[in-house]
Amino acid sequence: MTTTEKLYKAVKDLPEPVIAELLDFAEFLRSKMRNRSANSSDELLVDLKGGLENSVTFAGESLVIQKRLRDEWQ
Repeated sequence: MTTTEKLYKAVKDLPEPVIAELLDFAEFLRSKMRNRSANSSDELLVDLKGGLENSVTFAGESLVIQKRLRDEWQ
């Protein structure tokens, strides 16, 4: 039995409002996948750089930051 068949079997006896909600969710997932595939080719790792330069957690001298982060795990 395929996943599609299993899904149909699982939802076929549900009330119409629940099926409508499942359909909305499936369309959301389809849209999300479409957007992800469209953006994945355009997004480069270099586009993710930065972002923490104004972070309070990572402000200051690097050795002090490392010690503070290491001490959190002890």
